Amino acid sequence: MGNLSQKIFSVAHYVANKVERPAVILLYHRVTTLQQDPQELSVTPANFNDQLAHLSSDYHVLDADRFLYHVKHKKAFPERSVFVTFDDGYADNYQEALPLLTMQQVPALFYITTSKINTAYELWWDDLERVLLNTDNLPLTLDIRINGHTWEYATDSPLATRETYFALQQVLRFCKPAEIAAVMQQLYEWSGLDATGRPSHRLMTWAELKALGSATYAAIGCHTHQHPALGMLSYEEQYTEIGLSKEILEGVLGAPQVHFSYPFGGRKFLGSKRYYNADSIKACKALGLQMVCANYYGQVHSWSNPYALPRILVRDWPLAVFRAHMQQFFKY
Repeated sequence: MGNLSQKIFSVAHYVANKVERPAVILLYHRVTTLQQDPQELSVTPANFNDQLAHLSSDYHVLDADRFLYHVKHKKAFPERSVFVTFDDGYADNYQEALPLLTMQQVPALFYITTSKINTAYELWWDDLERVLLNTDNLPLTLDIRINGHTWEYATDSPLATRETYFALQQVLRFCKPAEIAAVMQQLYEWSGLDATGRPSHRLMTWAELKALGSATYAAIGCHTHQHPALGMLSYEEQYTEIGLSKEILEGVLGAPQVHFSYPFGGRKFLGSKRYYNADSIKACKALGLQMVCANYYGQVHSWSNPYALPRILVRDWPLAVFRAHMQQFFKY
């Protein structure tokens, strides 16, 4: 976002926060230490613990039920209200994040993508990293067919391969799941690898998910079955993607699912390419979901759309940086 756009955006939120005190939803993905993290989705346990301690001492952290109550009934939030969420369902959510949440007594809601739960396979963007950025002696060029067109990418140097990774990642995030799977199969054959993923990047097992769902400081929500950009699918495809994850989670956990978050979830779009659209909201309502989170900068007020709530993406910020960001989010 340009400087002028950022200033206009900040002023708008400052004015909204003057009208009514805001709440902020924080978005995490992983809590662990990785050798490489090109998407910057992981927060180290040490930084996460410091962040939680700061939230616990200086903010009013709401659990999923309490936050839903305020959203559903359009009630003003308590002063400095924060809601902690996680997307995707990585194993470290249970292994590393939950113990810290429990120790700091901070509740969180975990949105789960169901297709890779209890498998040895990685989510496609991690798999793309595994093939391109974690493999030696790759061929010097990559010719790959995507949606009926052949693309050529350079892989003759670490820099070129990294650029190819980011370019492919941008293309694939707007593809349908079957096309992503076809591309990954080509990459396996090209690189000589198979589909088996790294233990460090697996999602939870069913046992871990059940244990997470029964923990005092955790709640579960849906995040589709295969993590597509829903805005690229028909209404029927969206309904199936969202509904299947809801059905699976309700069967495993034995509890109704009323929370959902859009994969990727940004409001940005490239032409007709969107992460979610009006059909996404329609499908969520038809499936009985009551609160839906997106992924774009913003604070939540009583007038916010409960089917497209903004969230703040948290990076691996040390305490001083995290504290400064939190102060900015609540500026009014």
